[in-house]
Amino acid sequence: MTELVLELRPPESQHYGSWKERLETVARYNDPDEVHALCEKAYSLGARAVLAVFDDTIREALAAFQRWRDMEVWAVLPNMFAFIRDLTDLGLVGAARARFLRLTPTQMARTAFRAMLDLGSIRRRDLAVGTMLVSEMELAALRGLRVTRLFLHPQVTEVALAGGAVAVFTALAAASERLGIDSGLVTHNPLRAATVLGPELRRFAAIIAPCNPKGYKMFPNREACERLFRSDPARFIAAEVTAGGTLDQEAGLAHTRTLGLAGAILDRRMVEIAFRIGTSTWAGRAVRGPGERPIFQGA
Repeated sequence: MTELVLELRPPESQHYGSWKERLETVARYNDPDEVHALCEKAYSLGARAVLAVFDDTIREALAAFQRWRDMEVWAVLPNMFAFIRDLTDLGLVGAARARFLRLTPTQMARTAFRAMLDLGSIRRRDLAVGTMLVSEMELAALRGLRVTRLFLHPQVTEVALAGGAVAVFTALAAASERLGIDSGLVTHNPLRAATVLGPELRRFAAIIAPCNPKGYKMFPNREACERLFRSDPARFIAAEVTAGGTLDQEAGLAHTRTLGLAGAILDRRMVEIAFRIGTSTWAGRAVRGPGERPIFQGA
């Protein structure tokens, strides 16, 4: 396993065990300094990339963090939590307008020209064209960040996979190639992705999917997913390695290493637990807090 990747999402879009935890976490991580500190902790544990769904707080924190740390940013677009909220409050036109107004004049002209070329598809509410139009506006607003990989938001991915909408994925791959960066997928259905995309799956440099010894969120089952992972392990990155918090980090990451996968996703809770027990690194040697068993031994 070569990559540890910190996952960042707007705190209000996540699930919590209690209302108290939600209030405390949302208040804490709406501060860019707290997000910056979390990135620094993850970096010290060996993470060298951040998989981010962006809001203003995360964008500000990562822009500051990249100024002094060599940390890749993998952008997950669009921010569906914000887009659905804007659709509810502003309507479709208003949601698109809000993103358009964040652009520079040059970016506005470029986006408007591209929209004119795709006007027929926009009127037909074509999923691929609409998704990429919103995604590219959000990506353009991330000026100042060094984005090295582009992912569709998993909600869009699952809808497109369920409907067999290959055009959504080819549009993502084409947009990434045009920008000179890699593209990837985040999905709970990697076998469906392999079936729908066929040889096109190789256009995606990274596929992030659940992987853990319990088979948690591995659809249709652990055995089928692991057969797919073993067929091309360098392309897959493990998510949900602690099976929803029911496994310790050592067990989850050890399983990922056994399969030879390219990396693993670290969520906020994993990083916080590591620092609470005194972990110093997950990259290169066994580590433990006082009186604790080792958390992870680097490959």
